[in-house]
Amino acid sequence: MSINFVFDSALEDTAKRLCHEYWSYVSPSDYIAHLELLCYEHNTETDVLFTTLAKCQVYLDDVHCEYCGRPYQLDVPADIPHARRLNSWFCEGCISFSGGQFVLGR
Repeated sequence: MSINFVFDSALEDTAKRLCHEYWSYVSPSDYIAHLELLCYEHNTETDVLFTTLAKCQVYLDDVHCEYCGRPYQLDVPADIPHARRLNSWFCEGCISFSGGQFVLGR
């Protein structure tokens, strides 16, 4: 049960390390303090931090769409516990393709 990273091909190793450190956040500790510490340690501003994070997609390796098998894409670290508690999950593409039948049928 881990997370998988997909990085922009132009991202340097230091930026990749920043992404890994960002995703090491454990909810419910202080998220704002986590961001401030990352910015301090990497001598960067919050806007640069989020620009860097936008170049990194993160997926859970143990939660997949029931229909197509796509892994669950995370937006923020706090999503991890919520996603892992799901009994089932359908990705937006499959919900759209089904005309909403996957969601309505449950």
